[in-house]
Amino acid sequence: AKLQYEQSVTSAFAEVSSALVAHEKLGEAERLQVKTVAADESAVRLSNERYLAGLASYLDVLQAQQQLYPAEQLLALTRFTRLANFVSLYKALGGGWQVSDWSWSGPGTVTPASTK
Repeated sequence: AKLQYEQSVTSAFAEVSSALVAHEKLGEAERLQVKTVAADESAVRLSNERYLAGLASYLDVLQAQQQLYPAEQLLALTRFTRLANFVSLYKALGGGWQVSDWSWSGPGTVTPASTK
């Protein structure tokens, strides 16, 4: 029983450590991707202004947009992954919720505390 307990504790510490490291790295990746999206948005805005002023062709606008949209999609994916990892971290730390909790009776519904 002692060996099993030690293995459980070691496994729990490893889970928490992995989730914390992943959360930190995903946060940094998200910050960098936000900067990339901002730069691409600026490029689209500038290329559109140049097009409207007659200094560039519309192809320049389209090329800038082709860089922006995948960057935005990657940002959304990075945010999703970071939030999913946060749930894993919360779970590794002990969770704190149960399916039978009064506040969870299904997606999008909350039952008042008086009906618990």
